[in-house]
Amino acid sequence: MLYDKKKLKEVAGSFPTGVTVVTIKKPSGDIHGMTASSFLSLSLDPPMILFSVKKENEIIKYIEKGKKIGISILSEDMLDESDHFANIKLMKKKPVFFDVDDVRILKGSIAWYSVSIRKMYNEGDHKIIICQIIDLDIKSNKNPLLYYRGYSKIFSE
Repeated sequence: MLYDKKKLKEVAGSFPTGVTVVTIKKPSGDIHGMTASSFLSLSLDPPMILFSVKKENEIIKYIEKGKKIGISILSEDMLDESDHFANIKLMKKKPVFFDVDDVRILKGSIAWYSVSIRKMYNEGDHKIIICQIIDLDIKSNKNPLLYYRGYSKIFSE
């Protein structure tokens, strides 16, 4: 079977997923974030989630076992925040956060998780991050922002 990376990305992007922003504190105390659509619930007992990160993403420098991460599930009106953390287009205003369990959550998110990094695996050009859920909440009944066929095609209905 022959295919190229472009075709693989195209086919994988044909499966709609929700959009999250993962945030982590740098040693300086500043926040670093990234947009992630490769996110899923892994286990109810114990409660765990996972997401994957491209190995060359800057956030990899700050990810280590035991470190806390905030995960914001974006609402349909948060395309600017998604683009900002995907390094597509920076927002004119600074993103607005609130604090939970010493992690930063984007204001306007429909739901959020506070998690602790449990395990990391290298697979291909990505790192798979498995996290233990510390806390979580639903903040809104708005529709989610969806990822479909690339970040330039993020849409809401």
